Amino acid sequence: MSHEDYLGQRRFPGLDGLRALAATMVIFFHFGGPNWTWLSGWVGVYIFFVLSGFLITTLLLREQDRTSRISLSNFYIRRVFRILPPYLVILGGIVAFVLLRGEFFARDFPNALRFYLTFLNEFLPSYTNGTDNFFSGSWTLGIEEKFYLVWPFLLVFLGIGAAKRKFLLVGAAMVVLLALVPVTTGGWLLNGANVPIYRSTVHYFILASGCLLAILMHYGRGYALLKPLTHPLAAIPVVAGFLVFHTNLDSLWHATRMNLWLLVAYAAATMLLLVVLVSPGPLRWLLGTAPMRFVGERSYSLYLLQGPVHFVVIQAVPGLARNHTTSAVVVFLVGLAIADLIHRWVEKPLIDVGKSLIARKEARRAERAAARQPAGPRVEPEPAPVS
Repeated sequence: MSHEDYLGQRRFPGLDGLRALAATMVIFFHFGGPNWTWLSGWVGVYIFFVLSGFLITTLLLREQDRTSRISLSNFYIRRVFRILPPYLVILGGIVAFVLLRGEFFARDFPNALRFYLTFLNEFLPSYTNGTDNFFSGSWTLGIEEKFYLVWPFLLVFLGIGAAKRKFLLVGAAMVVLLALVPVTTGGWLLNGANVPIYRSTVHYFILASGCLLAILMHYGRGYALLKPLTHPLAAIPVVAGFLVFHTNLDSLWHATRMNLWLLVAYAAATMLLLVVLVSPGPLRWLLGTAPMRFVGERSYSLYLLQGPVHFVVIQAVPGLARNHTTSAVVVFLVGLAIADLIHRWVEKPLIDVGKSLIARKEARRAERAAARQPAGPRVEPEPAPVS
């Protein structure tokens, strides 16, 4: 794929399918029981992180090329109308549910809402004392919101201009974030499980790896390094290597003390996978099919819904309380059905509201710019040609 073809793509359909697979992995890891541990579903959130860094940075860089600037206000309008409506609807539904059950205080919601409503989710103490309020999976939103808050500012005020400056910016950020991991992690054990603690800067490092990929692919020299991977045949070794690494990650995690470097390697493997998925070929076609896009477009709500849906499902069918394949399938299907309603009635309409606000804002900006232009000499129209 040529660099011009890549820059000309307005949408990456293969990435919708990757979102679908990541959300499905997380659900089956949580509720599918021991038969699904080979999925290493706990790292599904890191696929979302690399995707977020890549897509957000790509949008910002393309806006800069198109308009010679990056509008932070437009960026935050898009994020607010994309992220907040489903998040608040699902959180509001959970609060109403626990109030009706008389469990508002028992499930620590007076304290928890202070964290959920300020996107400090990963700092909620109940994550480490075992209180289940059905929204623990939202810790990833706390990470991403702080990334959205900081990264565009850095890109505008420090990385604007030449490509080299952007490479240095993201490279320096990754070095700092990696150096801070021992300070921010405080060990790799949480509730007896050998998983990274929520507050670690390793999450921001993985987001930054997606930013690095976006910068590499946006500029000619960086793209030239990755261009061989855009050949359809390159998908075979890249995907095969990723699958072998991913499906063995859980075993490797428990067999080594080099856990941090496993996550660094996983971020790099995901970066290579994204190059393959934005390039023409059978895999991009497969992950861009209608069923994969359907799940991928609803994956955000589906991910947030998994906890409350699981609780409701086991209340309705107590036999599904034991995690096994049937439990995961039911949670997936019920969650997808609710996510579809949220997508149709909340997510899409509010995204359109955000777009209309930006359109009106840009129209007013264009009018003010036109008004400031000095009037030029009057040009008489040329006579029409005689036919």
